[in-house]
Amino acid sequence: MKFTCNTKDIASAVAAAGKVVNTHTTMPILGNVLLTAKKGRVNVRATDLELTLENGFPAEVSEEGACTVGARLFAGYLANLPAAELEMHGTASRAAVKCDRSNYEFFALPAEEFPPVPEGKMGDQFRVDAKTFREAASAVTFAASSEEARGAVLMGTLLEVEGQTLTMVATDGYRLARHELALSEKVPSGAKYIVPARALGEVVRAASGGIIEVTALGGQANQLVFNTGDVKVIARLVDGPYPNYQQVIPKEFERKVVASTPKLLAGLRRAEVVAGDRASMVKVAMDGTSLVITATSDTTGNAYEELDVERSGDPLTIAFNAKYLVEILNHISADTVSLEFVGALQPTAIKPATGENAGRQLYILMPLRQ
Repeated sequence: MKFTCNTKDIASAVAAAGKVVNTHTTMPILGNVLLTAKKGRVNVRATDLELTLENGFPAEVSEEGACTVGARLFAGYLANLPAAELEMHGTASRAAVKCDRSNYEFFALPAEEFPPVPEGKMGDQFRVDAKTFREAASAVTFAASSEEARGAVLMGTLLEVEGQTLTMVATDGYRLARHELALSEKVPSGAKYIVPARALGEVVRAASGGIIEVTALGGQANQLVFNTGDVKVIARLVDGPYPNYQQVIPKEFERKVVASTPKLLAGLRRAEVVAGDRASMVKVAMDGTSLVITATSDTTGNAYEELDVERSGDPLTIAFNAKYLVEILNHISADTVSLEFVGALQPTAIKPATGENAGRQLYILMPLRQ
């Protein structure tokens, strides 16, 4: 393999693929990226067998072939090169790189040892606007569990396809995020996929514009392929049933508050500084046209915030984990936010009161015992 390319192109491609590499793998080949040069293009691929990322860049290919190089080592070298032309020559055991007066040689492993791209029967397929998908995924995946003890299912994000709507859901048992978005065309049959949050994170990073094409792969549809621009992300899906999230969402609410999103967020952030213990408890009291946020700590002091709101229903005092509530509000871009309550110990619904995501974006947060 031999090719010439721009240093910026190869550095960007290797850095992106390298994020997939598991540095603690017991299989040496999985610590490498695979570079394949063919027909005026170089493709870079990395995998940990659960997640595969492939992207590429244009190059002047003088000798077609493939080579693998240590991902972290190679990415570190490329990141420190100036904008210039780079020449690379790869064999089964060596990768030689020349840039200006810099000459490096890296140990390599045979390309034949690198795991092939997952293959299988192509299943359901849908297309969605990349910008919309990126925003929706970012607004949902943060609510997935980060604790392995709670199981792989809760560490994933549910993608539910029905007709011309894609619903994304994530929950860690304490909070739930749901976001609906429109597909480019109607899908003939409904489907559900649990995608690891990490895989969606890579899709979000890769998707800049245009369309994302999503395809189920395998006889059991146990993998999803995300094609966006020059980047392909292949994710092994989480096996198992997703919790019935519809049961968590109350059918009716008895109280409602509409508040300024920036003012509510700012007040909660300040109160969180005082309520900085493990539970980060803040109390929210609603009466008349005011919403009062309080926090008390034996080590830091007391917090009191008051803001004007629109309210309906009986007065209520309810307690939340401030961190969770702040994180939810951080993902609501609307000027005003709606909070709907049943009681002091029942789930609370939080959603944009105005804007393009009103009716599409919903969060459910469990309160704390006071």
